[in-house]
Amino acid sequence: MKTPLFLIALLLGVSTFAQNTYTLSTYTSNYTELTNSTPADLSDEGGQPWDNPLFIVPFGFEFEIGGETFTSSIQFGGGALMGFGDIFSPELEDLHFFGLNEDLTDGATLEGLDSSFISYAVVGEPGNKIAKIQYDNAAFYEEIAGPEPAAENRIDFQLWFYEENGIMEIHYGESNLPNPELIFYGNAGPLAVLVTDLNFTSETIGYGAAIFGDPMNPSLAEFTDIPDDEEQEGLNGIPLPGRVHRLAPSNPLAVFSAKAPEFSIYPTITESELWVKGETNANANYRIMDITGKEVLAGKMQNQNVINVSNLNAGVYLFSIDGMSNAAKFIKK
Repeated sequence: MKTPLFLIALLLGVSTFAQNTYTLSTYTSNYTELTNSTPADLSDEGGQPWDNPLFIVPFGFEFEIGGETFTSSIQFGGGALMGFGDIFSPELEDLHFFGLNEDLTDGATLEGLDSSFISYAVVGEPGNKIAKIQYDNAAFYEEIAGPEPAAENRIDFQLWFYEENGIMEIHYGESNLPNPELIFYGNAGPLAVLVTDLNFTSETIGYGAAIFGDPMNPSLAEFTDIPDDEEQEGLNGIPLPGRVHRLAPSNPLAVFSAKAPEFSIYPTITESELWVKGETNANANYRIMDITGKEVLAGKMQNQNVINVSNLNAGVYLFSIDGMSNAAKFIKK
């Protein structure tokens, strides 16, 4: 069993709440499959069925979470947790996550079984845009890696991120989950979590919340201390198709003044050089990680805008800069 990121964070300990707490509400809306969506870039999987996918979703608008604003999010690890912040910094400070804390994988990992798909779309007019990330027919690692490998349990859901007021939602679709306790770590339903200002260096978080209880009318567990085992339970059943769980900042009119700077790189397929565009600090460190998370190249920006990557092996890499909110993927030929 892979240890969920959320439980790892809980084992570290927590501090007092940040100013930005959240309120839970729920409603029912027809679950609609995304149209004209963009498949998640899973090239780091080397063409194989995905597991622990790593991909970036560009929002195209400023999304507010944890007192900061971001224009993109990154999925990494075994669950469906979208992360915000410099997740490739060795300090692992000021990170934010929202999503389902289940260990998902591609059903096609077992030969002959149906594939699982991840895609996204950004809809709406400026000022009211929504980034929607869809997991379609997703399977579960616990079942596939079990003593009798199978992928009978499948789930459909979407994560929504609103430009307006930093609202986040989970939309549940049609699912086939005959063995929930097998795939939900002994629980009867999924566990949705929000963590802001996670800091592995100081072993603190600013705010944590988990959605649990009745899928039709769930409760929100906000934590400032390490929960006991029984406090780590998720929903006590499977949400019906069309059920939506929403987390909204308790003070939606709060002003978020700490905007993290952005950068971009080009070309995204290169043999020798990466050009960096953005207002970078000369003392900022850049890092290049391979698909396993191993650092393969690092240095200081020193006001340079070109990085020599000619000595890297061919493959997929992620480039990040300390203090900047996004990471960028590129392919070394």
